[in-house]
Amino acid sequence: MDLTQLKARNARIHAELCAGRRPMPSPSAVALQMMQAVERRDVGVFEVCRIARADPLLVAKTVQMANSALYAGLRQTVAMEDAVMRIGVSALARLAVGLSLVHAAQRWSGGFDLGAYWKRALTRALALQQLARRQRNLPASEAFSLGLLADVGLLGVVAAFGEEADVDDATQRARFGFDRFQAGAALLDAWSFPASLWLSTLPEARDSGIGGARAGELAVMVELARELAVALYSGADHDLSTLCLLGARIGIGADALGDVLDQVRGELPAMAALLELPLSAEQAEAEFDRLRQSLNTQPPSDDGAGGGALLLIAPTAANEAWRRALADAGVRLSAAASATQGLELLHEHKPDVLIIDADMPGLDALALCRQQRAERGAGLFIVLVGAQLGGEGALRAIDAGANDALGKPVEHKLLLGKVRLGERTVRLIAALERERLDARGRQHELSRVNADLRAVAMSDELTGLPNRRALDAFLRGPATDALREGRALSCVVIDLDHFKRVNDEHGHEAGDRALCDVARVLQSQVRASDMLARWGGEELLVICPGAGLDAATQLAERMRISVQRLRGGQAPLTLSAGVAQAGADGIGAMLRAADAALLRAKRAGRNRVERAPVAGP
Repeated sequence: MDLTQLKARNARIHAELCAGRRPMPSPSAVALQMMQAVERRDVGVFEVCRIARADPLLVAKTVQMANSALYAGLRQTVAMEDAVMRIGVSALARLAVGLSLVHAAQRWSGGFDLGAYWKRALTRALALQQLARRQRNLPASEAFSLGLLADVGLLGVVAAFGEEADVDDATQRARFGFDRFQAGAALLDAWSFPASLWLSTLPEARDSGIGGARAGELAVMVELARELAVALYSGADHDLSTLCLLGARIGIGADALGDVLDQVRGELPAMAALLELPLSAEQAEAEFDRLRQSLNTQPPSDDGAGGGALLLIAPTAANEAWRRALADAGVRLSAAASATQGLELLHEHKPDVLIIDADMPGLDALALCRQQRAERGAGLFIVLVGAQLGGEGALRAIDAGANDALGKPVEHKLLLGKVRLGERTVRLIAALERERLDARGRQHELSRVNADLRAVAMSDELTGLPNRRALDAFLRGPATDALREGRALSCVVIDLDHFKRVNDEHGHEAGDRALCDVARVLQSQVRASDMLARWGGEELLVICPGAGLDAATQLAERMRISVQRLRGGQAPLTLSAGVAQAGADGIGAMLRAADAALLRAKRAGRNRVERAPVAGP
């Protein structure tokens, strides 16, 4: 499907959800009003604050969030305007959607555990935030909101169809024509989330190429955060292979996953308190310790024994003869006389081979094949045996996911040969996966070294700020994306006043220290989505995606005041700044306009901020 087809599917699914039993989970009116406001390019901080103040709880949570671990290292704030500048206008609107859903007073009947749902959602949000910080492809605040709402489709499906809809994805698709992931994408799309975000919640986006390589990487990160939250709360027997393989796809090995887990562990209690979610500290610590220990445990080597076979057979004399023949040949064997018992044994023993008697009364063998293939992938070898499995019947079995189909009567030696072949096939696939994982680990180490080299190449040696090369990449990437998506884009050009005097009177070492101090102070003022870079000499540049001229001017003024208050061993420092917003003539014209505004600030006496006229449409 292309994006147009996906949006059409979203609209169809959303209509079906809204026609369900109960009202859909819905953000507050204030949150939706904020989402509508940020679609306009001219929206500013003060207008967003005005909308938000209609919900005092949202204001309080916004300020708390701005002071939380999401923005660790920044000074504390009590002002709503400052909090909005820190979080970002667009990011705050999406965060408001999540916060309002968490605090919505929804009535859930039956056995659906809403508290457990939001505990997993918060864990997923913190995990995705840490992954985004590592990959540097999504602002932390955006990642947190996306993680919090990545599985909101489950709430939608349960609201529409009742608690019985809380089943596996394949069953949801069979019953309703869509699953919780597709429902979630439909809800986020209806709430005006950008396509790049709701696309990443769809597992099908990981490999489809929809939205480009960045969307595929985001989809892998979302799935990895999901899997980490599932592994954390699923108990000691949860298989971690999917978690490790997803991490390997984006160059994150078991050690790095352990680091992500430790960071989530440190932030979870405070964030749970902020969102007023009940969380047992003792239980959480035990779950984190268990998962951390599992990640540190190397997978056992293949001993060649295999996982054995499971016979799902009706209690007939012929079937009992199969069982005895396989057991006499030394096959580790379990047998089940009903589909219910067979599913229990499948989950308990995880055999390598499953042999299904397609003629068992009350059993839909093809549906069972499809379900097990979806759950186990290539890790299960499935053989169907039935009286109607010749010709077209065999093709239907293969299409449903069976590895082989045998007609009755079947020779015992042939069946034994299929079991041996299945065991070897599954072990070979497992060994290849381990080798692939090892290769991914080596690739990750190489990627880490290359990332370190890139970081050195993209950083200013003195201040540690991004350099001109990193700035150019940011202008080609997130800055250009903001304009293409119709969002505001502004910049601030900064120059330290009379900086040559500091070097001349106090020496170049003092000048270097002063420049580092200024960089540190300015860095504490910018949002996570902004880029503060050293442009050359004592000139610095801030690029602000999603910020209009008023917001960028306020940022520049706060920077000017913070530098003026800076005290060190040298003479007091001041800065002059020029601010401009991009218009139809693009980024280059914006930079030139900001530079001209900086020149006016210098000529007007320095230690001041000048703004360029707003460009025409």
